[in-house]
Formats: sequence, structure tokens, C-alpha cells
Amino acid sequence: MTVTTQNLYRIVGFERAVQLLQSGELYFAHPSTWDDPYDQGIAHKKSPEIFAQCWCRKAVSDAMWRIYSPNNLGVRIGTTVNRLKAELDASKLRYKIMNIKYKTTQDLRASLVQLEQKRKEKPSFLTTVAPLFLKRIAFDHERETRAVIYKPNDPSDNEQRGVSIKVDANALIHSIWIDPRSPKEYVEAYTHYLKKELKFKGVVKQSTLYAAREHDGE
Repeated sequence: MTVTTQNLYRIVGFERAVQLLQSGELYFAHPSTWDDPYDQGIAHKKSPEIFAQCWCRKAVSDAMWRIYSPNNLGVRIGTTVNRLKAELDASKLRYKIMNIKYKTTQDLRASLVQLEQKRKEKPSFLTTVAPLFLKRIAFDHERETRAVIYKPNDPSDNEQRGVSIKVDANALIHSIWIDPRSPKEYVEAYTHYLKKELKFKGVVKQSTLYAAREHDGE
């Protein structure tokens, strides 16, 4: 599989998937809102205008379902790097999509020092966001690919916690898989609402992670 056709996944609450399909808006958070202090390392005049979104390259993951769908009612939306790039190209924003590199804490700290020096020597969007593509090994279960955008703020705006960009949700999302632990009635209700009410064109199925015979294709 080439990088551009690589599948990407996010596990979100059902309401978040519905919001995406209804509004056609994709949300990018400011790194300062994340828990990992190493994600908050960009600190200069352009940092308030950098936003990011995290995707996982692993289709089937017990850990990711348990972390991001703690009530057993979440869904996993799926896209590809190509589809995500197409929507970001249409937005006319500067962006970078890249797989996270995982390092020991010591190596990560050394790399961040080197990257900051590069940024000072040659300031640019790419040297500014480079630290956001490094994480500690403790997070390597996420197999993360990150999309980072630069969206200039209006001078009158306060620093924002996140921004939304317009997308064609049906072109972006190719599948929605329902938590494997969701009760049958929720699966049926979710499927009906997505297909009949929202006219979602992609695949809607329940994950078979915990089935006696797990099916391929997730």
C-alpha cells in the first residue's frame, strides 16, 4: 500500500460522526489542548495559528476502542491519506500530513532541541510544525498519522482552541464501523440513521473484533 492510499482511522463518539456528516466541517485542535506536554512545545508568534488532527493507521485495535469509546457506543470513521489531502487542498490552507516517529524520551528531547535550532535558522511552516511529528514510545500503540494545518487568525480573534474547515464528508469518509461491544439495537439505530437519514454513501458495519470468528476487511 502506498502512502497516499494508506487507510486512516479515528474512533469518535457517534454524535461527532453525525456532526461531521451534517455540517461538512472537520475539526482541528490547537496542540495546547492536548494532554501530552511534548505536543505543546511550539511556542513562538505563529504557534496560535497551528492546528492538528490525529488519525490511526491500525484498523483493528482493542486498545483504541477501549480508550476512545469507553461507553461502548463509539464509531470508527475511515478515510485515506489521498482523500484527506484532497479536502485539505480544497481548503487552500498550508498543511502537512506525516506519520509520527516514536522515540525514547531522551532522544525526543535531543531531537526537539535540534528542530528548534533549524527553525531559528530557517523559519518556515515545515520547520515550525516538525516537532508535532515526534512522540514518545509510550504512545506507539496509536500508530499515529497527524495532519497539521496553518490557519491565520483574524487580528481581532483571541487565541483559539480549535478551528473547523469545510469538507465534503461523503468524499472524505469511506466507512463507519460501530463499536464491537455496542448492543444490537444501537447498531441497527446507528445504521438506519447514517444510511437513511444522513444518506451516507460509505460502508456502515459493526466491528467483529470480539466475534468468535473475526472477519477480515475492517
